[in-house]
Amino acid sequence: MFSNQHLLRVEELKPGMVVAQAVISDTGQLLLEQGVFLTKEFIENLGNWRIMQVSIVLPYKNRPSQRRFFCIYNETLGTVAKTFEKARAFKEVPIAECKELVDKYIELIVNIVGVIDDLYNIKAHNEYTFKHSLNVAILSGVLGKWLGFTEQKLKDIILTGLLHDIGKALIPEAILDKPGKLSTEEMAIIRTHPAHGYHLLADCSEIPEEVKLGIFQHHEREDGCGYPLGISGREIHIYAKIVAIADMYDAMNTERVYRPKMPPFSIVEIILEQMYDKLNPQICLTFLAHLRRFLVGSSVLLSDGRKAKIVLMNDLLRVRPVVQLECGTLIDLERNRNLEIVTLLDEANTA
Repeated sequence: MFSNQHLLRVEELKPGMVVAQAVISDTGQLLLEQGVFLTKEFIENLGNWRIMQVSIVLPYKNRPSQRRFFCIYNETLGTVAKTFEKARAFKEVPIAECKELVDKYIELIVNIVGVIDDLYNIKAHNEYTFKHSLNVAILSGVLGKWLGFTEQKLKDIILTGLLHDIGKALIPEAILDKPGKLSTEEMAIIRTHPAHGYHLLADCSEIPEEVKLGIFQHHEREDGCGYPLGISGREIHIYAKIVAIADMYDAMNTERVYRPKMPPFSIVEIILEQMYDKLNPQICLTFLAHLRRFLVGSSVLLSDGRKAKIVLMNDLLRVRPVVQLECGTLIDLERNRNLEIVTLLDEANTA
């Protein structure tokens, strides 16, 4: 089910709208599947079938919660930036301010309808470290909610995401802001940030040990190929496993000076590949199952320049979806390997 949906009378429907919930007749017959791209013919048939109302996906530009998201996000981002600047200047983390961020702002964002949609549309040409930390906090909180964590543990997971890169406050800015590829020596310095983060918080009794471990271990991997200790499996704290996936997703979903953001299905493919040895399978499957709901109904640009809408996802382990062109033609991208989805399109620019 789509989180951003609205019930409309049949006479209010227009071609191009996306069905948010399957349309079923009084006798139980499936008339239109969830995610179908409405055509003039479909709308006429709905009248003939005596369907009175249809639930449709509310476009991104018209969703009321979108305005609320960006209002809270931008206000929160400024506070995150000040927090990190204090950590860099004074070599200590303002814990009270961080906890207030979680309680007053980030927890609100996590519960906003369509938050995954909104995060996809965040631009991060600058202030990458601050935006990335906030995004990872939000994604970690959303993941924790989907996994069923209690309210207090959810706050701890969000705090872990927010502070996962706090150790970068002790890394030279010339390395952090370098536009090109890092040298071997520079990469070795970057890889010290989990340990720096842990040491910055080591004496903070207000921070639970689980949060400190999540920060210290968020670059560890299930097969032991991560850093800083190269531990594996059950040795890695669950908070670190959640933040690892949120961290990876946001990094690939963010445009940088030296590369564009990756197409969503390329990100999904990479997470699926790493689910078998590097990332926690349960968390990955939970994340991907919910991500599919966000993708169905999205407008996309194909590699041949045509626009389409995602109308159906194949099974979880087959990433490529079925899309519907503007002319109404359906294409299964799993069978048409010569076509790729280049990017998602902002609904405001697809008319």
